[in-house]
Amino acid sequence: MNSKLKSALAILFSTFFISGCGEVQLGYIDAEKVIQEAPQLKSVLEEGNKKVQELQEQAAEELASKQNVSDEDMNQARQDFQRRVASVGQAYNTQLRQKLDAAVANVVADKNIDVVLDSSQENPQVFLGGIDLTDEVIQKLQ
Repeated sequence: MNSKLKSALAILFSTFFISGCGEVQLGYIDAEKVIQEAPQLKSVLEEGNKKVQELQEQAAEELASKQNVSDEDMNQARQDFQRRVASVGQAYNTQLRQKLDAAVANVVADKNIDVVLDSSQENPQVFLGGIDLTDEVIQKLQ
C-alpha cells in the first residue's frame, strides 16, 4: 500500500472517530475486588488453596519418609510434587478465570460495552469516563 493511500485511510478513520461514529463504550472492573467478594470465586479460590496446601503437606510427609534414597531420587520426588502442585493450582486458576470471564461477558452484553479493562492491574487505569462494572460482576457471581 502506498503512502498516499495510507494517509487517506488514516484521515478517513480519524474523521469517523472525531465525528463520534466510532465511539467506544469503555468499562472497567477491579478483578481483585471481584475475586475477594464474589462468593463463587471465593469458594473456588479457597478450595484451590486448600487442595494445594494438602498436596504440599502430603509431599512433606512423603519426602520426610524417604530417608535412604539418593539425592537424585529425592530431587526427582520434589520435582514431581512441584509439578502436581502447579498443575492443581493451574486447574483452579483456569476455573476461576472462566467464571470471571463468563460473568464479565454477561454484564458486557447487558450494558453493550466494547472494551473492559482490569483497573486492579498495575498499568491499566481509567482516570476519566468509563463505566465501573465491578459491583455488577460481583452480583452475577452470587
